[in-house]
Amino acid sequence: MKLFGAGILLFSVIFPVQASDPDFSNHLNRIEQLLSQDNFSDAADLAKAIVADNEEQEALHQRLLGFIYLHEGNYDRAYVAYTKAIEYRKLPASLRQDTLGALVSLSMKRDRSDMAVSYGRTYLDEFPPFQPVAQLYTRALFTQKNYREALKQSNAIIARYADVPEFIWQIKALSEEQLKQHRALVNTTRIIQQKFGDEFRWQQKQAMAYASLGEVRQALSILKSEQKKGSALSEADYLDMAQFASMLGEPVQAMGFLNQGIQKEQVGTSRDVLRRKLQYHMQAGQWSLAWEVASVLNKEEPELYLLKAQSRVASELQRWSDAAMLSQQAIDMGGSRDAFLWEILGYSAMKSNQLSLARSAYETLRELDPASDADVWLKTLDLMTNESTTE
Repeated sequence: MKLFGAGILLFSVIFPVQASDPDFSNHLNRIEQLLSQDNFSDAADLAKAIVADNEEQEALHQRLLGFIYLHEGNYDRAYVAYTKAIEYRKLPASLRQDTLGALVSLSMKRDRSDMAVSYGRTYLDEFPPFQPVAQLYTRALFTQKNYREALKQSNAIIARYADVPEFIWQIKALSEEQLKQHRALVNTTRIIQQKFGDEFRWQQKQAMAYASLGEVRQALSILKSEQKKGSALSEADYLDMAQFASMLGEPVQAMGFLNQGIQKEQVGTSRDVLRRKLQYHMQAGQWSLAWEVASVLNKEEPELYLLKAQSRVASELQRWSDAAMLSQQAIDMGGSRDAFLWEILGYSAMKSNQLSLARSAYETLRELDPASDADVWLKTLDLMTNESTTE
């Protein structure tokens, strides 16, 4: 895979005789001759030795020094020199174009994407599009998280040039991802793989784009296909496959993906994974397994929604005393306005012969939800109390 490059643009070096001082012009011509002969060392020594006498000479000199320092790899000094050159308002258009392009490149090399954006915008406003500058400008926009403009520029480059490097396509795809342009992202990832070869991360992004579009079955199909090919799935991939299967109403398959991830040592038995296990066991009606997982979770760190879930599991298992205790604990933890908890408490207390507690729970349920069956169960409790008294 080609990574984003911040390569320095080595623009053509031409030093026209424009300085007013003949001696200075002669020096420039001599330096140009030395460079054309690949005698860079002598050219650099001479360039650093000459002294400009006026603003025009200084601009040409600084531009020359900028090239020299750039060639030597001294990017900070090259940047300073090119910056001084661009300040000269009468710098010839061709030299201004060259200098602006170099500043875009140097700004990226110095991790100053903000300045690269500024110089790149100026360049494109003043001169015809030049692919290397446009590409670095696009990368700078992306680095600055200006995804909308980065996408606009990457699309323009793709439309304008036949030979577009991979990193521009990457910027296009990643910008579409950030902007939540899911359908466009699906198409872009397909093109990237057609042009530059298969890479699993684009399949991952394509799957998530489909999921965001509500096409969960297609998303799951992509990840399953990659798993079959032997791609190195991450923890997130196994968790996504499990969740997709769950969303498709296949909790047993969801649990299978989760267990596969654990067996491959890609998925740890974290609290989040245990929560997912609880969800899938409940969805599949595997109440005994759900009880085991919920017990571990609530023993470590009870949470309201987990206590609520375990109280339901206890009810399904007809563990009435446990259901009553768990629902009461959840109510005490902050679930006092949850009608479901009062209903579980009432029924579980009644089934475990805690009739006073059951009556209190159903009376509260009637207040919270007048449309519930609370009155029916209160009448049932009356009958049970009367029968107990008669006996």
